[in-house]
Amino acid sequence: MRGWFNDALRFVIARAVLLFGVLLELRQRLRIVRFTANQRRLRRKYRLHRDTPVLSYGPRVEESIRHATVQRDNTRFALTSGSTGQPKKILYTARRLHSLKFTFSDMFARACRAHGFKRTSLYVFSSFQTDASLTSMLLAEPKLPPYLSTLQAPYRVQQHPAVRALASQYGVAAVRLWVLTITNPSVLYATNPSTISTFFDELKCNWTASSRLVRDWHSDPHRFDRTAHKLAGRLRSSGSAERLRLVATSTVPTPLEQFAPAVRAYICWTGGYVKPFLDRLAIHLRPQRYRLVPMYSMSTETIETETVFRKREAYFLPLADGCVYEFIEASANDDNRNTLSPDQLQAGQTYAMVVSDRYGLRRYQTGDLFTCRGKINNLPDLTFLRRRDLEYSFIGEKVTAEQLTVVYEELRKQFPETLKTAFLTCIPSLPANENPHYKFVLVRDLSSYPGDLASICDQLLSHLNCEYKNKRANGALAPPQFIQITAPEFAARFGSSWETQFKFLPLYQRTWESCSRSDAPHVNASNPLLSHKNTATHTQTTSLPGFA
Repeated sequence: MRGWFNDALRFVIARAVLLFGVLLELRQRLRIVRFTANQRRLRRKYRLHRDTPVLSYGPRVEESIRHATVQRDNTRFALTSGSTGQPKKILYTARRLHSLKFTFSDMFARACRAHGFKRTSLYVFSSFQTDASLTSMLLAEPKLPPYLSTLQAPYRVQQHPAVRALASQYGVAAVRLWVLTITNPSVLYATNPSTISTFFDELKCNWTASSRLVRDWHSDPHRFDRTAHKLAGRLRSSGSAERLRLVATSTVPTPLEQFAPAVRAYICWTGGYVKPFLDRLAIHLRPQRYRLVPMYSMSTETIETETVFRKREAYFLPLADGCVYEFIEASANDDNRNTLSPDQLQAGQTYAMVVSDRYGLRRYQTGDLFTCRGKINNLPDLTFLRRRDLEYSFIGEKVTAEQLTVVYEELRKQFPETLKTAFLTCIPSLPANENPHYKFVLVRDLSSYPGDLASICDQLLSHLNCEYKNKRANGALAPPQFIQITAPEFAARFGSSWETQFKFLPLYQRTWESCSRSDAPHVNASNPLLSHKNTATHTQTTSLPGFA
């Protein structure tokens, strides 16, 4: 009976969410109409003039953020992912965090309305870890959320100590499977598709360990304490007992349509370099059954676009409240005279985004490139393309992300089956008492690959970059090395956390050695096949919470 009662409440919540979506749709349309006037007002408020310089993150931006900090109470700093040389410290207040949560709730409610979702329960692949990232700030739960909140957003119970204890004992994948089976949500969310993909890969490759919590819960529920049963009661949905029995008695991985049959859609980011993970995820979540809802673009510094739905199609406009948007053509330098307003963008062209806000960013060069797909009400529809000026150089070779992307594309053509669902990246390496070199890293489940990939990468990059070729010829650069590593192990070494603030990029501007930590997995370059750890950790940049 508890499951039926919870589902009845979920039905009422869904009706409220859909009504909320209608109101938010009207609000967004009004904001689009008033956009130009609001931009003029904000430009006056932030004192933006024609001669205000365009600045990248550095001492002047840090000073501006410090100045904004002294004007506010209860301030905190979020660290960026560190995919650049050093993480950046970005100012956040309680009001700003609340605004970010509302932005996600706004998008989700309008998405439910646009796609006609009858059930709106949302499961976010949130992190079980705590760090200095924006994601951790957004997901922090000082106490157990209200009952109705956990019906709408069941993942929020995962911050409770009792659930964290289960994760420590059984692993994160096992807890996710347990929660999903009990709650039967309708929508899955993770900013990076790699997060969801890794979860399903874990179920497929390690079903025995991943299903152990459900087996123990089904066979001997009395071994679990009262708090765990109380939380499970909050989450229960109709048919959960039968689904738990199905998972517990299955000797092979149970498909999503059986342990969570209400799931109809998933939300994740589709821009930039995540296509291999989208392709991998499409294997688990067949397009014929599951709808992909693209996520808007956001960095730790700012919300870059908001989602606009028109006839179930998603468009991305620079609409965030309190933010002034300007753009510079991708080929132009950061001269203030080159800034363009949103209405000046042309379809098919690529632009770098420049933002200003009340939190210390004043004509701040985000370094993110967007392609203008067209216009809606004279506002540009923007899709994230790549990072700007992403390059590395030991001794003048200037290896760029664009060159490496060409290398990766050629590798995929030569080895389609080996690399079709894998991620490739490059990391500079400066080991002690050795010449510098580049490590080409294959991020995927551990299995065999052609042994000559390092030499192929060397040849392709030499063809594209004559300085690299010369440095290799005279020995200043040592031969590249090729390493294979699983995604969680890679992020554990190279990101602050796999589940919170992490980005996949074609090139990283930190050396392999600078990312060595005592808790990171050891990589033996002479033996690139690592022994797979049974870690149940799984992504970016910003898993936002659902409705409070």
